[in-house]
Amino acid sequence: MTQPMQDRVALVTGAAGGIGRATALAFAARGAAVAVADVNAAGAEETARAISEAGGRALPLTVDVSRADSVQAMVDATVAHFGRLDFAHNNAGIAYT
Repeated sequence: MTQPMQDRVALVTGAAGGIGRATALAFAARGAAVAVADVNAAGAEETARAISEAGGRALPLTVDVSRADSVQAMVDATVAHFGRLDFAHNNAGIAYT
């Protein structure tokens, strides 16, 4: 059976835990390759590893969504690695005090 998101690429920010991790895993379970992005590099690696161990394709990325250059580098790395970008789930938040 063909997966509904087979041959698609998703990018999920805030993917080291919580809703972001669950979203990344859900995209992967439906066949998408997933760029797993978070400021927490170890958490992004852990989520990507879980996807890979389940048979999916994942790219862990470290990103600071408060910096435009970091966001651009994240998108560029995703497209360079997978050849495209179809979905973006912008889950990471920024808190200013």
